[in-house]
Amino acid sequence: MLTTTLLGFCSFVQWVPGSDVVVAQNRNNLCVWYSIDSPESATMFPIKGDVVDLERLEGKTNVIVSEGVNTVSYALDEGLIEFGTAIDDGDYDRATAFLETLEMSPETEAMWKTLSKLALEAQQLHIAERCFAALGDVSTVRFLHQTNQIADKVEKEMGGDGTAHYQVQARVATLDKNFKLAERCYMEQNAVDEAIEMYQELHMWDDSISVAEANGHPELENLRSGYLSWLTDTAQDEKAGEVKEREGDFSAAVSLYLRAGLPAKAARLALSRPELTNNTDTINRIAASLIKADFHERAGDLYEQIRNHQRALECYVKGGAFRKAVELSRAAFPSEVVRLEEAWGDHLVQQKHMDAAINHFIEAGCSLKAIEAAIAARQWKKAMHILELQDDSATAKFYLKIAQYYASVHEYEVNL
Repeated sequence: MLTTTLLGFCSFVQWVPGSDVVVAQNRNNLCVWYSIDSPESATMFPIKGDVVDLERLEGKTNVIVSEGVNTVSYALDEGLIEFGTAIDDGDYDRATAFLETLEMSPETEAMWKTLSKLALEAQQLHIAERCFAALGDVSTVRFLHQTNQIADKVEKEMGGDGTAHYQVQARVATLDKNFKLAERCYMEQNAVDEAIEMYQELHMWDDSISVAEANGHPELENLRSGYLSWLTDTAQDEKAGEVKEREGDFSAAVSLYLRAGLPAKAARLALSRPELTNNTDTINRIAASLIKADFHERAGDLYEQIRNHQRALECYVKGGAFRKAVELSRAAFPSEVVRLEEAWGDHLVQQKHMDAAINHFIEAGCSLKAIEAAIAARQWKKAMHILELQDDSATAKFYLKIAQYYASVHEYEVNL
């Protein structure tokens, strides 16, 4: 059960007898909720003393406030209280009559909303239409007016309760956004066309087509075509691509994904369908879009799939996917492995991953870079180990750096 805090620092709270009105005190304010279903719509006015009681006599309700030696009465709006009483009694006609005598205010607006909800639940659709008119909800008023016309026509021609008719029940369910209930109302009467039309009016094409498929509707293909045209006209290329993918038209789906600026989605589809993977033109189009969108690694995957190893390698390097580049080179371009290991190390240095760069420089035979990376990573022992294997005079400068470090930590016994 959902709970809402109405008031803090509350010294008095009480229901007005026989209604859903709540009276409470918050420090120097008297707070009245004429519609407790709208806790944000409280009427507040200042008082000087403390609320001690409520009195309801001869059709009037007073809040008794003690101001020291004096007692003061504050009269509540009896019309608003009577609305609550009418609601409790289920007399929505009387509640409507009360509200129509009041000026529009935050309190009365909250009451119209409460009454509209209750009237819909009770299938009192004419009252609900009046409520939404008072609230200025033109579209709902129009919808309910059409619904009431259906109900009135059914009562006139067939007798009985017009609101029980399946069309009325379906429209009320639609208004409540319970579309599956509305569909069930239509389908129980075998009104397939009406269910399809409902979903089309709501632009819920997937549900419309599902109903048509389930019932073998003769217009199924026209519905699909209309849906695709609508998606295209409204620039929903991604959704149109998904429709084409479900239908098995994968080439069209790829084109739509590319037009929607989704080359990665097109690549995912292409890699999953052999007929697309074997189509060089399609792969090249997708790869070009991936490169334009800076998805170089994904483009490399595509090129490798069609055995265009040179382009795949270029894309992997440009995208910083050196692991894939090295693995590909070991199989296709062995002479490039050393160069790529150095480039991998340079890339890691740019990313400030000095520790990870060391081994790649060693694999590439770039000892000076490996030592610099080890020192930058403060891997002093590793730097010394690499130095011990060198006979290049250019490495002498590194001994000084390492010596200065060990001196700073008072490890004077280290032999360099």
